[in-house]
Amino acid sequence: MTRGDRLTDTALAELFQAHRQGLAGAVRGIAGAALDPAELLQEAFLRALAAVRRGAVPDDPVAWAFVLTMNVARDARRRLARQRRVASLDEVADMEDDQGVQNPARQLARDEAVAAARAAIERLGDGEKDVFLMRVSGELTFEAAARELGIPVGTAKTRMRAALARLRRALAEHAPLTDHGGAR
Repeated sequence: MTRGDRLTDTALAELFQAHRQGLAGAVRGIAGAALDPAELLQEAFLRALAAVRRGAVPDDPVAWAFVLTMNVARDARRRLARQRRVASLDEVADMEDDQGVQNPARQLARDEAVAAARAAIERLGDGEKDVFLMRVSGELTFEAAARELGIPVGTAKTRMRAALARLRRALAEHAPLTDHGGAR
């Protein structure tokens, strides 16, 4: 499929399947742990399918799918905020040490770091979060993200730099300990 080609139902389904991990990451980055990424991805796919059937011809189908999916996640987050539900805890896979034995202290530290990272991403401004998620979860270029968001490439790069700086500051205490002293 080339830029500007009309998407078929099958091509759209294949696009969502091929990028499901990145799309789910974008959903989690916006909606957090309180909402099911699978449900939001299904809703995004149905919206995309309806748009394609109405004749939508995106310039960059992947970027378009990410923006549409992120908008679905934002809408769901707003609905949830209006309903004032309590967010559920996120589950994280068990972590094992090098010998395959579960290490509770290590698991707790990882759980805390993952929760802190998700919270830090959720606190990013929408502009920063959009670019960050499109670059990290969507693996899109700055050019594709900027084009789909309707902003200059330089603005996309600035937003990414700002997002990374904010995340570094927010997550500094969760960085692994390293020995910066001693002999080299």
